[in-house]
Amino acid sequence: MQVIKDNKSLAKAIADLENVKTSEANLLKEHFYFTVESLNPINMVKEKFNETFNSPDLKGKIFSTLFSVGTGLLTNNLIVGNSLNPIKKMAANLIQNQIVSLTQNTDSIKEKGLSLLQNTLQKLKIK
Repeated sequence: MQVIKDNKSLAKAIADLENVKTSEANLLKEHFYFTVESLNPINMVKEKFNETFNSPDLKGKIFSTLFSVGTGLLTNNLIVGNSLNPIKKMAANLIQNQIVSLTQNTDSIKEKGLSLLQNTLQKLKIK
């Protein structure tokens, strides 16, 4: 802070403080508008919606779920077909549930498949 000795330095100090006041008021207004926009319920919903559907984790989960359900339904149709036998239907439902639970963990399936493929290729090279 500068020492005020005369009217000229007082006027300069007042002008400097008014400039600071104006710039801080503008920053405060900008921050207020930003806060109002970010707290708008529609904007909050849009932001969460975009976060949810743009996450790579969701895409992996959707693929895994579709794969497991598709495999289960295919198995169910192969076992039951057009049969009306209730025992066959119960067995098919049990097998379908088991296949869905097995295919939920696609990472382990990939690892086992890759290791099986590598072992097979190594055996083919040796012989």
